[in-house]
Amino acid sequence: MEGVPLSSTSTPACSLRHVDNRQDGQQQHLDIVLIPGVDTPVVETWPFQSTSWLSENLHLHDTLLLIFDYCIPRTDQFSWKLFLIYGDALLNVLDAARPWFCVCHSLGGLILKQALCIANEQIYHYGSFINSLAGIIFLGTPHAAANDLETFLKYQAILKGTAKKSIDHMLSRLTARFEGMYIRTPMLSITESKETRIRRGRILRKMQLLTDKALCETHAPMERNLCLPLEHARLCHFDDVTSESRLSIYYFISQTLENVDAIISDRLHAMEFQYAAMTSYSPTESELLEEERRRESVHATEGSSQLKRLLSLPCIILDSYSPNRVFYLREDILQKISEALLPQEVEGTSKLGLRQFTLCGMGGMGKTEIALEFTLRNKSFFDAVFWVRADETSKLDDSYQEISLRLGLEDPSECKSHVVTRSLVKGWLSTPQKKVPASLGDDESTASSLDEAKWLIVFDNADNPQILGDYWPMGTGSVLITSRDPIAKRLFTAKASGIDLGPLSDEDGGTLLMKLTAVDDGIEDGAKSLARCISRQLGGLPLAISQMAGIIQRQDLSLSEFLALYEDEKEHPGLHSTRFDLSNNTYTYNIATSRGLLKIMSLMDPDNIQENILYEAATQLSPDYTYTNKVYRAARTELLQSSLTKRDKQLNELSEHRLSMHRLVQDVVRAKMAPQEIMNIFGILVVCLWVSWPSAMPKPSKPLCINLPKASNKRLEVSRWPLCAALYPHIVSLKQVWPQVPPSSTSTKLHFAALLNDGAWYQSERGQTRHFDGFFELAQSICRDLEGDDRDAILSDIHFCLGAIAADTNNHETSRLHKEESFRLQKSISDSLGTVDDRLALCYSELAISRIQDGRLEEGVAALLREKEIRISLGTYVPLSREANLGLVYMLQGKLDAAEFILRESLITRERLYGKNDKESFRTGRIFYALGNLRSLQGRDNEAYSCHKQAYQQFRDTIGIHHHHRTADVGHKVAEHLIRFGKHDEAISMINDALQAWSYDANVYKPELARTTFLKATALYQIGRTSKANVVIKVACRLRRELLPDACNDATNLSMDDFDELVSFWSR
Repeated sequence: MEGVPLSSTSTPACSLRHVDNRQDGQQQHLDIVLIPGVDTPVVETWPFQSTSWLSENLHLHDTLLLIFDYCIPRTDQFSWKLFLIYGDALLNVLDAARPWFCVCHSLGGLILKQALCIANEQIYHYGSFINSLAGIIFLGTPHAAANDLETFLKYQAILKGTAKKSIDHMLSRLTARFEGMYIRTPMLSITESKETRIRRGRILRKMQLLTDKALCETHAPMERNLCLPLEHARLCHFDDVTSESRLSIYYFISQTLENVDAIISDRLHAMEFQYAAMTSYSPTESELLEEERRRESVHATEGSSQLKRLLSLPCIILDSYSPNRVFYLREDILQKISEALLPQEVEGTSKLGLRQFTLCGMGGMGKTEIALEFTLRNKSFFDAVFWVRADETSKLDDSYQEISLRLGLEDPSECKSHVVTRSLVKGWLSTPQKKVPASLGDDESTASSLDEAKWLIVFDNADNPQILGDYWPMGTGSVLITSRDPIAKRLFTAKASGIDLGPLSDEDGGTLLMKLTAVDDGIEDGAKSLARCISRQLGGLPLAISQMAGIIQRQDLSLSEFLALYEDEKEHPGLHSTRFDLSNNTYTYNIATSRGLLKIMSLMDPDNIQENILYEAATQLSPDYTYTNKVYRAARTELLQSSLTKRDKQLNELSEHRLSMHRLVQDVVRAKMAPQEIMNIFGILVVCLWVSWPSAMPKPSKPLCINLPKASNKRLEVSRWPLCAALYPHIVSLKQVWPQVPPSSTSTKLHFAALLNDGAWYQSERGQTRHFDGFFELAQSICRDLEGDDRDAILSDIHFCLGAIAADTNNHETSRLHKEESFRLQKSISDSLGTVDDRLALCYSELAISRIQDGRLEEGVAALLREKEIRISLGTYVPLSREANLGLVYMLQGKLDAAEFILRESLITRERLYGKNDKESFRTGRIFYALGNLRSLQGRDNEAYSCHKQAYQQFRDTIGIHHHHRTADVGHKVAEHLIRFGKHDEAISMINDALQAWSYDANVYKPELARTTFLKATALYQIGRTSKANVVIKVACRLRRELLPDACNDATNLSMDDFDELVSFWSR
């Protein structure tokens, strides 16, 4: 049978080749898909190719073999992105109409993982791809994220050292996405025990073990691991190994395929579990959650207020910078975009799926201007238009937050977690209702009220399009992308859709120049010819033509005068600005102040350059003379008139003016800078950002060689978030520049490490649970090269943050190690100084949490009392979450009077300092939560309910209504009270909100999901919904079994206490 080919101008050819292994007259009931690695033995040598082998060893007679053929070039054209592209291709060529079993060798497994991740993210379109999957065998497929050099070198070694290009975090994201699926499919991960000979140079060869369990384990719930005595390349020839290992593989395949119907049935049943229990332990983003919202027959309550909200339509969010009002030419391209993206009025076209178009091309080709012009001309065709800056995940998060707020999915009090906001926005894009019914059982909701809105989203500057995977919309809207990477045309669609923009022709470029300068043949003889010549000199780049037009007008030059100056190297500096040369993409400047500004801006985020930061950095860059506002304004004017920058005159939420610049200008300016210049400006910017940053950590124990930040000890204070959000993209930009920076001073390194650590902690406060843009890893790497108390202080902060994050994500062993190291470093500093401070107090507090979690209650109490003693001695004592923890541990010890005293005293003190119902942070809520638990132990149930309600309200007002995992803890407690009062509908609604909050990272919050799912079953049993309760309790018990496989997990023998023990002590 012919294969199914898939190719495009931007994607090397690949195909799905069919090999029919049926015996005469038999019907096919199973597909076996084989995916080879790169430069590994061809599939024709694998055992599966033999009909007799399948029949004799696996008793299979009705299978269809499918071989996925593809090509990864081992040349300069190699790109890790190709694995992502082929994953998308596999998804679109495999017809998963029957059960299928997949065997992947080496890096070929990355293709399958990408395909499954896309299917999971677009479950409405590709649900059958996942649901019909019977099982997987990974033969030496690496899984660990390549965040460190050793792991990256293993990936390179698997490719025999020829693919030396940066992985660019692609594998990290793929790893996280695949683990986040929590896919419930039988899986066998096979590694080798024999080393492979790797060529190093022309002669030297090195023996190396390429894959092991640590590198390949996926942590999937049904995964098994097996090690074979083979080299990496020969893992596909597993039939050559000893009988015991061979039989283990046979048994796995046979058992999986014999039970294929049950496996698929269980998976589909599990989806029903999800609907019933509202636990997306195999998350499919907000689509399934929204479906649950429509299915669940529960009235909306205060805890589920999002269902009452009317959406703000039309909703138009455009780039804040002024568009180019002299847009000219490119009408043919605008027409192509219109044909691809404008909503069709033909009946039934809403079912055609996502409309997508990509504008590709090098910088300066006008991609953004074309996208903006299309948007401005056609916004009336859409109910919602969203302009999203897509060059970094932090900007994507900020854009999605703005969409959520402007659209009305959340209000400012709710919009706290980037993860939740992203999922809500994607959920609306998937089912873009113009109105949301007031309640799920609202009979007055008419068909017209649920009409789908038409939307357009523009991902601008998506030069690394892979990061769009977590933000990619579904549904029937329109997506416009601008990107330098041509892969963007192909990455999220089976059929490439878009265009590669090239330079303007001499004719078009000359016409554009004349339009911009208002010159024609009537004003200057031969203007058309001169304009064409200038356009040719500028390489036909619209950006360069626009900038030169500004110079011509500002200096009142004729075209002939400009051309003469431009071509004369001696006269060229008199232009006071730039020369653009397409061959080497360089600009030159002769005004020192404007040149200095450009150099500073070239290292910052190009979209939001705060003028106060820029001015301060420029002042420090020019220490030899007085840098005044007048000098700055003159330099800024020069850049604005040269079209090198744009200015947003509107003040942002922080009352700041901002500049922006084109990325091509950034690249060119940075390319012209000497290494010493880069190092100098990098150091200045790091200090400026750090001084402006509201730090989470307390002031240092002693004066350091680094400056103090704008504010200190702001951990968990939500008021600092807007400023952190504004500055964070600059930290990302500096991290990207860091590899180009020559060895810097110790002061610069310390400032940068501190800034990275605080930036990562800010991301954790906003709901991130891992990765953090690699900030922690780089900060640790920088500190490893330093020594002394200054280094130890920052390293202590890093370990503190990592320990606190690990504790919040139920990784208590890792948390303990980090906290102990943080304490050791800080205690050493304090001992050497012979003093104590807030930093040491904080370390005692975190150490206490680890001790209590480990059951070492006396040590925990001692650490908390010592922490309190230090703060009182310093005169900085304010009741914090630590007092709540002290009250909770007293309860565990049975010392209820001691708990009563510390909690009551803490609430009185906080009310005196911050007022009643303060919004300083969620700490008051933590104390109310602990007091509610105490009242329950004392049998004062009504007071307990009142305390827990106050805690819930305070959490809502500070960190978010029902989407933050901490708020979900309190929601669980409130639901317990509601069940006791017989308010089961309200309790179930509150439970659903809590489950939804945890389901955004279900693998991390599995203990909480298990406990609250059990509580939901209790509520359902009490109101007689036995059938659904039986389903829900199975979910709870299965989750508990995955956490405690050796414990008793029989539902008939379990109580709420058994599930309370799963969660951290502060969440009980």
